[in-house]
Amino acid sequence: MFDVGNCNITRHYLPGDLAKLVGDIPFWDVERHMRCERCKGRELDAGIILPSAAERLKIRVRRLVEIRMVRRVIWRDDD
Repeated sequence: MFDVGNCNITRHYLPGDLAKLVGDIPFWDVERHMRCERCKGRELDAGIILPSAAERLKIRVRRLVEIRMVRRVIWRDDD
């Protein structure tokens, strides 16, 4: 679970999806590797929840669909 400070939204992710995205790191370090999609801020508050079966039915979980790698070209002019 991630709470985003500026946007006031909560997102729920599966641990396996986060491990595919950022690797095998402790959950408290995941905050450093993710940003809010809405405001691009890094003010995330990560936590682990173990919902009951009734709570799990109400939670919307975000699933990882694909990972795209973006190549950026940076140029420098020689003086």
